[in-house]
Amino acid sequence: MVVKIDQDNLARCRQQIEQVSGLGSAEGWTTADFERLSEAILEKTGACLSVTTLKRVWGKVRYDSSPTTTTLNVLVQYLGYPNWHDFQHQTDRPSTVVNTLSTPISDQPPVRIGWRRLPGRVVLYVVGIGLVGLLALMLASHERGPLSPQDFSFRSRPVTQGIPNSVVFDYDATASPTDSVFIQQSWDPTRRKRVSRTGHQHTSIYYYPGYFRAKLVVGKQVVREHDLLIRSDGWHVAVLQEPVPVYFSPNEVIQQGKLSLPPSLIEASHIAMQPQPPVVRYRYIQELPGLRSDNFIMETRLRHDYRAGAAACQQTRLMIHGKNEMFFIPLSAKGCISDLSLGLAGHHVDGRNTDLSAFGVDFSNWVDLRCEVVNKQARIWVNGRLAYQATIPSAPVDLVGITYEFAGTGSVDYCRFSRPDGSVVFADGFDRAIQ
Repeated sequence: MVVKIDQDNLARCRQQIEQVSGLGSAEGWTTADFERLSEAILEKTGACLSVTTLKRVWGKVRYDSSPTTTTLNVLVQYLGYPNWHDFQHQTDRPSTVVNTLSTPISDQPPVRIGWRRLPGRVVLYVVGIGLVGLLALMLASHERGPLSPQDFSFRSRPVTQGIPNSVVFDYDATASPTDSVFIQQSWDPTRRKRVSRTGHQHTSIYYYPGYFRAKLVVGKQVVREHDLLIRSDGWHVAVLQEPVPVYFSPNEVIQQGKLSLPPSLIEASHIAMQPQPPVVRYRYIQELPGLRSDNFIMETRLRHDYRAGAAACQQTRLMIHGKNEMFFIPLSAKGCISDLSLGLAGHHVDGRNTDLSAFGVDFSNWVDLRCEVVNKQARIWVNGRLAYQATIPSAPVDLVGITYEFAGTGSVDYCRFSRPDGSVVFADGFDRAIQ
């Protein structure tokens, strides 16, 4: 059982994450919000906490045990602390007082202001000024109303191909009534930078390829936003960490007809495989002409290649990227399916209350995965067996790529996207003909 101070610290941790993530109070969170938080934690810490794990921490699903130390460490690392122990004792640290006087602080007599000694007219004068100022502030805030997007401009352009990539933002926010002007790289509020109200350019580095929704924010209002596609220029291979991931050249990992980053190559880059296995990501971002989220077929063969220590569950996630929509297809060792969560462009389920046992596999062999969507009817096959089906609830969007993520590392034998009529739009057999 967690002691009282631990419960208090856990509540404090949750509250800070709700604020930092920009998602607000967790009372109204949906599964999609937990997906977003999982992604943000992964981007910031390089560690993957499943949607189910996050729901347990927030009490959205019943779970009688306490969060593990590993989970707690990852949560507070998202907040900038090195570990849970430091976070717990943060409130116990005495605040530092800077003494700018020559007399020691302990020797200075306290200074008390006696309101009874002040003339009555002075007190009334001070109170009156305060009330007038407060009233003026309330009236100004009430009269301001929402800002018009037509009064602002916001554009962007990447400076090169591939990753990392700097993006130049051209903006005009001179109509802002406040100096609180920000440019946000994507939906994630932690990727937000304050800019000058009178300035007109800002540059930002994108360390991962992907589809982003860049925003110009004034105060708390998004006044302008637009699509931003950072292409991968082929396969982008990285081990996730903050602030900069560790990149690997495709020439190092595409060999003998497969895409594979071996543990030896990871360790050669001074990245430990234990006690917390790294997250390896293979990502391909590029327009897929004619493919939309309501009609497409994706076929692939993949394998998780590491199961030592904390990687025993062999957590694997495949993501199909659309403009403002995502497909999340999980795989794991058979005994770990309770931690899985599945997302199909707005349709979400998790393994705590849905049978996802068909996504538990034997990774000692290659796993064949097929995702087929025809007229919004989605079906997923794992090793030739229908594993799940659902109706896509969201409006169709263009598809722009695919991601493979492994807690540890893994391999991909081939990847193929086609239309429902069988015509191939994209295929990569990694220098070997697809059988």
